[in-house]
Amino acid sequence: MNIILGSEPAEKLQENYTVLELESFNKDGKEITAYCIVDQVPIMELPLLEHHKKLHLEFLTEYKKGNYTFCVEAASHLRGKFNGDLDSFYDELLTRLAIN
Repeated sequence: MNIILGSEPAEKLQENYTVLELESFNKDGKEITAYCIVDQVPIMELPLLEHHKKLHLEFLTEYKKGNYTFCVEAASHLRGKFNGDLDSFYDELLTRLAIN
């Protein structure tokens, strides 16, 4: 998995890669969003790739809303997806909540 910063590069890469939003942070008064590029998606996951991408986005949305119960449940379904590249990301967010 590679990480890129900014929406513009992410949009360009989405044509050829699986690009997923991670987190946004503030740097010098400007909000910057980090994205990951998933290098390889196992062929067995391809039929459900759009579903997994949607669940990942819902995970982020609910995390920002404070719906941590949803996040714990979603993370249990997302672990191992995207070739396992985002497992540590989900674990880190849940660890921040001390509910992992």
